[in-house]
Amino acid sequence: MKIAGTSDLGRLAGLKRASAETRAAMGKAATEMTTGEKTSRLDATSGDITRLFAVERAFDRNAAFSNTVALAGSRLDMTQNALGLILSPVQDLADGLATTAGMGDVAASLIHANRACEAFADTVNALNTRAGGLSLFAGTATDTAALAPAEMMLAELDTIAGAAGTAAEAIDAINAWFAPGGGFHASGYVGSADDLAPADLGEGRRLDYAVRADAEELTEVLRAQALAAVVAGGAFAGNSGAQMEILDASGVAMMSAREGLLDLRSAVGVSQETVENAKAARTAEKDTLDLARNAIMSVDMGESATIYQAFETQLQTIYTVTARLGELSFVKYM
Repeated sequence: MKIAGTSDLGRLAGLKRASAETRAAMGKAATEMTTGEKTSRLDATSGDITRLFAVERAFDRNAAFSNTVALAGSRLDMTQNALGLILSPVQDLADGLATTAGMGDVAASLIHANRACEAFADTVNALNTRAGGLSLFAGTATDTAALAPAEMMLAELDTIAGAAGTAAEAIDAINAWFAPGGGFHASGYVGSADDLAPADLGEGRRLDYAVRADAEELTEVLRAQALAAVVAGGAFAGNSGAQMEILDASGVAMMSAREGLLDLRSAVGVSQETVENAKAARTAEKDTLDLARNAIMSVDMGESATIYQAFETQLQTIYTVTARLGELSFVKYM
């Protein structure tokens, strides 16, 4: 430590400057010991920060992918949950209608018809589920419901069934309403015909995971439930033969819809597994990038402690010299 200056005042100014510089160096050393990283990127990379920038860009990309993966996972979980809520009554009605209609039990079949009416409303509510404030089954129209209100659709279907002369005509009319280009696609499904964009799970990896409420598997569920629901709504009241014909058709449709719904849940499950694998990949990449960054920026804790102690000793020396220089006076000199 060399202090320039020929006068006491000059020496004191030099000591003050040296004290400030040493304190700053001690602060830097203390920060490095606390964080375990070098405070200067240039020092850490010997002036070449290209590799460090590449690692940090990879960190940013990985973080963006991780957010997308998390969002897709959340939406898939909610989709699977909604499909589960729909499946349960479909299974019960498929078994119940097959049994009661097959036996010709009118009273029990009418009970299932009433349950089908309730199940139709529950299915609509499930398909109008929102995730984070965004509609889950409406395609790109995330700001609106996927389906029109259940009571509105059932009122239209009751009118259609009531206008039919025979049970077969009612069944055909309801089937036509749910067919492509029919009333369901015109006024029942009010979401978008466009799917959400696939989720970016990583470099070159995209997953088309979204399910729309107008998917064939879900439309078949609504059709099967609607066939029974119109009987509960009063179609062919007093004509048990016609009602049983419609309920028998509903039971057959319900069993087919159950299989389609199970296949859809299976497909969603595959997407869930893909997302879980992507989560693991993102975590592994983050860990790898952490190691790469630490290799560049980490400090030798033993060396940092030695440097800190050296600066501490130097600062104590400066304080001692400053104190002694400050005590000098003409009287003491004499």
